[in-house]
Amino acid sequence: MTQVANNSVKGLILAMTTAIMWGILPLALKSVLVLMDAYTITWYRFVFAAFFVTLLLSTKRKIPSSVLQSSSIMKQLFFAAILLSLNYILYLVALHYIPAETAQMLIQMAPFFMLLGSVILMKEHFSRGQMVGSFVLILGLILFFNQQFIKNSGIDNHAFLIGFIIMFGAAVTWAAYAIIQKQMLRYYSSNQVMWCIYLLSALFFLPLASPQQITTLDDTALLLLFFCCANTLIAYGTFAKSLEYLSTAKVSATLAITPLLTVIFATIAEQIWPQTFQAQHLNTLAYIGAGFVVLGSMLTALGERILNKKNINSLKAYLGFKNKSA
Repeated sequence: MTQVANNSVKGLILAMTTAIMWGILPLALKSVLVLMDAYTITWYRFVFAAFFVTLLLSTKRKIPSSVLQSSSIMKQLFFAAILLSLNYILYLVALHYIPAETAQMLIQMAPFFMLLGSVILMKEHFSRGQMVGSFVLILGLILFFNQQFIKNSGIDNHAFLIGFIIMFGAAVTWAAYAIIQKQMLRYYSSNQVMWCIYLLSALFFLPLASPQQITTLDDTALLLLFFCCANTLIAYGTFAKSLEYLSTAKVSATLAITPLLTVIFATIAEQIWPQTFQAQHLNTLAYIGAGFVVLGSMLTALGERILNKKNINSLKAYLGFKNKSA
């Protein structure tokens, strides 16, 4: 195996690890929410992440102490921390109203909003492929939620609407946070930026959290909480590492399968632990919609690499050849 092929395999394994971790996360969060409030869960996740990133940066002597010397950078970090904190808490609150599978489908809007924000605010190019991908993504979401438009479907449309609005807010806040973080990477590494954001976010949630709730959790709930906390480090760590071996577009395209993984994991979990997990019962159109969401996310990530003029002309030539031979 050549070095390039070897790097591609490593990058794919790392990106798939990220997708698996994010695919399982909403299921674990929804289970812990039964025994612990959203503010406390979020506070534990930020404290856990801040502690281990502090250890990592300390061993490398890369604690960004110079951050305090620049008021403009501190303002950006402050706003980024507020936005990420809102994203975390809105995502958790939305899980009170909608199933994990629905949540993971809706949060796919976040990269789309980040793309729009980059085009509007940072004047980045919006390619034909990304335009098509955005259309397919929106069409997929409509198909996935087709059961919400059917009368007597047994689905609580009021709860869905509340959950949809809250998750929409989670997607917007994540997109805004990601744009600010992208600008901050000009000054510091991703670990240094995240360290500052984790610390600030942990401070934000401290007055709202009830850390003593951890004493009421049983062994299973403690393991699930630990998984939710570790998930942030593992998922973002493998995500960052995968970018060393694969392009951002390829990594993003791989991560597009995350919603499908959530659907699969929810179905498996319901079969093994029916008292703890309940999968969302989807019809055929919803599964087709889920496929479109994945396809749209991939097209949005890969953009011109797929729908460029060369590939379109090649397809036209191929179809023209087939028509002539017929």
